[in-house]
Amino acid sequence: PVTLPCGHNYCQGCIGNVLGTQEGSGVYSCPESGDTGIYCTYCEDPVSAVISCLHCEASLCKKHLGMHSKAQGHVLVQPTMQWDHWKCSIHDELLKYYCWDDSVCVCVSCCLAGDHRGHKVELLGKASEKKKEKLRNVLDKLTSEREETEKRVQSLQENRREGQERAAGDTETVTALFRDIREQLEALEKRVLSEISRQEDEFSLTLTDLIQQLEIKNNELSRKIHHIEELCSMADPLTVLQDQESDGAAICGAEGGDNEDRERDDMKVPGIWDVDLISETLLTGLAGIVTGVKGKIYRQEVTDMLLDINTAGNNVSISGDRKTVTFSHTDQHYTSAPGRFQYRQVLTTRSFPSGRHHWDVEGSESGTWRVGVSYPSIERGGDQSWIGNNNKSWCLYRWYYNNNYTVRHDSNNIKLSHVPSCNRIRISLDYEAGRLSFYELSDPIRHLNTFTATFTEPLHGAFRVEWEDAWVRIIS
Repeated sequence: PVTLPCGHNYCQGCIGNVLGTQEGSGVYSCPESGDTGIYCTYCEDPVSAVISCLHCEASLCKKHLGMHSKAQGHVLVQPTMQWDHWKCSIHDELLKYYCWDDSVCVCVSCCLAGDHRGHKVELLGKASEKKKEKLRNVLDKLTSEREETEKRVQSLQENRREGQERAAGDTETVTALFRDIREQLEALEKRVLSEISRQEDEFSLTLTDLIQQLEIKNNELSRKIHHIEELCSMADPLTVLQDQESDGAAICGAEGGDNEDRERDDMKVPGIWDVDLISETLLTGLAGIVTGVKGKIYRQEVTDMLLDINTAGNNVSISGDRKTVTFSHTDQHYTSAPGRFQYRQVLTTRSFPSGRHHWDVEGSESGTWRVGVSYPSIERGGDQSWIGNNNKSWCLYRWYYNNNYTVRHDSNNIKLSHVPSCNRIRISLDYEAGRLSFYELSDPIRHLNTFTATFTEPLHGAFRVEWEDAWVRIIS
């Protein structure tokens, strides 16, 4: 262990590392107490120095500093024991100037008669302040660059987080997609096998019926054969000739009808089964699965949206990121704008003149709110300006007091039977197809309603908040 003059103990390796970092300043201090180990030259007891005089080559405590000479030649610096550090190595005089030409500190003799005669020199204090000013400018630039770097890092981290979330979402989607495909394939397999089994049963029943008919006929033929054989073996001609059953018509019928009956029986035998029907069932089912998969893969564009503060009514508050609109009792005193609503609603900056889009929103548990779309030509004042109260807007309405959904267009309401189980809603727009759909993002996702219309203007996202504590936030 090593004991410092202040009395603190450290292992040699640790204190060596600490003092090594202080070497550049020329001042060493205890890591714990801050004691530099430099004491007042004039005190009998060890008293830490607060300053050193380069002219006197002495270190001073607060008491002796007050009594020290104030003459200009007495240069005061931080406590030091390295007096040679402040002296010219050539003239052994105090370093007082800085040579800008050679970027070195020099003494008076260097300036008057030495190598730096005629050079641009300046007192150390002034030169130091000039360099500090340059360093401050550099520091400002470095600080600004560091802030930009930190912002870039944060942005990249956010991008990474979004990428991870997207990858997780895509993984979940693909897993669910393949699970759905497997379920549909299993269902299709059961359907096709069921059709094969049905045709097999039908074929088997038909053949069983034919076999039974032929067995009956076979028994009858056997009986006739046996009877005729008996007649043929009789010696009594009278009995043979008087037998009615073996009369010419019956015999002719048996003789002439054999081939015809056999041909008829052969014609009644059905095909094994309807291969075309089985193939059609299989191919139609597979085509349906493929169509469904394509519909899920080529889904609508997820649309980034911001609220247009120039349309916001004065009794709604818009968040700094322009993603959230909140009911406000306080007038926000927005600047006058021709597109500003008189009441508590707002449109998005972006509009959709074509294409397929969807965006997700989240609403408050309490309060009442509306989400939907609107033409830009919607009225800005009066009851007809409320989204859903005119033929220029369509909305889903969440009532706070009876916890239900209502869809509204042109002041016509449709109350939905579904009881809300989630505060997140997906709004899906297919402009060309004229469809506007609302989904509740519960598990599983529930379709709430689809409006159909022929859209004639670009459509903005539209939001309205009513009553205290109501808010709506765009989440994608």
